[in-house]
Amino acid sequence: MARVLGALRLSRASDESTSVVRQKAAIQRWADSRGDTVVGWVEDVDVSGAIAPWERPGLGQWLPSTIGKDVSAVELRLAWEISRVDEWDILCGMKLDRISRRVLHIAQLVEWAGKHNKEIAAAEDGFDLSSPMGKILFQLIAAFAEGELEAIKFRAKSSYAYLMKTGRWRGGFVPYGYRAEKDAEGDGWKLVPDEYGTETAKVVREVVRRTLEGEATNAVCRWLNESKTPSPLDAQRIRSGKESKGAVWRVGNLLKMLRSHTLLGRVEMTEEVILPDGTKEKRTRLVRDAEGLPLQRAEPLISKEEWDQLQAKLKENSNPRAGNRFDRSPLLRVAYCTCGKALYRNNGRNQMYYRCSSRNITGAECDSTEAIQATLLEKVIEEAFLKAVGHAEIVRRVFRPGVDHTQDVTEVTRALAELREDREAGLYSSELSKKEFREEYLRLEAKRETLAAMPVVPDHWEETSTGQTYADRWAQLTTSAEKNKELREAGVKAIVHTRKVPPMTAAQLMEPKGHEGMWQHAVGRVQLLMPMNLRDRVRSLAAEHIV
Repeated sequence: MARVLGALRLSRASDESTSVVRQKAAIQRWADSRGDTVVGWVEDVDVSGAIAPWERPGLGQWLPSTIGKDVSAVELRLAWEISRVDEWDILCGMKLDRISRRVLHIAQLVEWAGKHNKEIAAAEDGFDLSSPMGKILFQLIAAFAEGELEAIKFRAKSSYAYLMKTGRWRGGFVPYGYRAEKDAEGDGWKLVPDEYGTETAKVVREVVRRTLEGEATNAVCRWLNESKTPSPLDAQRIRSGKESKGAVWRVGNLLKMLRSHTLLGRVEMTEEVILPDGTKEKRTRLVRDAEGLPLQRAEPLISKEEWDQLQAKLKENSNPRAGNRFDRSPLLRVAYCTCGKALYRNNGRNQMYYRCSSRNITGAECDSTEAIQATLLEKVIEEAFLKAVGHAEIVRRVFRPGVDHTQDVTEVTRALAELREDREAGLYSSELSKKEFREEYLRLEAKRETLAAMPVVPDHWEETSTGQTYADRWAQLTTSAEKNKELREAGVKAIVHTRKVPPMTAAQLMEPKGHEGMWQHAVGRVQLLMPMNLRDRVRSLAAEHIV
């Protein structure tokens, strides 16, 4: 009398044809007819047949995790000991596909069972694995099971493509900022901005606003966590009536969200491509409609102009020389050594000092300058800056995205080529299909001509007045990061010398020498440089203001 382990599996809980009750009854009849005893039942509901039996939540506890793996004897022993494999002799499913739909998994399981005096059985498939013919039949049936799985995948993929093309939501993880709602005009679902309850659409817009105003991604992420804003995972759990897991926001995931076209209500798809060298890589691309344009699935959370400005800002912040840090010193990427390297603020014995960054790189002090007290340098630059331009109006640079439909033309051209390939392959053979082919081809051709005729406008920056002076703005700043941001946006640069810089005449102060496009001012060891266009905005100031 053998000990039988009954394996029950459903891909979906609503699958009535192979319900758990029916599977259990079939296995029990099979065991009773042989005089065997069922010692355990394993239920894996909502588990795909493509998952290896030893990796399934339920059945995996009764099998060693090393099946099919080339591992050491020690690992084999440990995997065997922590499993419940000693408690059964025969693993039985109602049909073979309840155990696995993969030929490879079946072959590995059968090989393992043969080596360890175990048997694999299917109650209703009627074959004996102890004979060579039974093993062959076993693998043939497994091959048919795998073919059915591929057919299911193909149907799912076709359904997915159809839902995408019609702008409907296919299910799964909801993009942050949206929620899924029943479509009032049909049986499907659609995505709409999440404006109530979790209000993630409001969060997205606030994150975008903070980023565009110059706040670092690290700082935005810290704000999200400190304000207990639900993360994408928790927001979806809350909408489903589940408890929050307290998942934290991470900079990498936040950046991925901000760079995604889903903020515009568009659809992105990640697919695996094979590179020329044979390696595989996952890439994300926009899904496009029949006319080659981005597929619009939902209402945008932000405007296209805001999205373009956001991408430009993220690109600017990604520059390691941008110095966009939450806790940076007020002179980071503002104060420099005469050797050209940036000065960094470090702790001294009793106070903080600015030193050449070569000390951090080589461990030795730079010969071109000496350390300077942090409070002294910061005070000198602040006073000189405000004395020079404090009464000048702040002018901000605003990014204006250009217009270029080259990529759209390429996508439409690709769609035309695919349409021709379908025609040459024998599709569109009937008279009605031929008419549909001509209409679609002419529509795409007209779209390509329209896009190609549109002018190309490059990206550019514009200067806009703010109505606020530098002195007014400086009085509102409270953190070192804010002051650093203001100095860098103004284009201020300070060079710290070893000795006191000789005083300059009024003419020297207003003429750029040694630094193209910059005008200069000297205070002690500090040589302050400012952009010429900043000088142009303060020409009306009296000469005594610049001393």
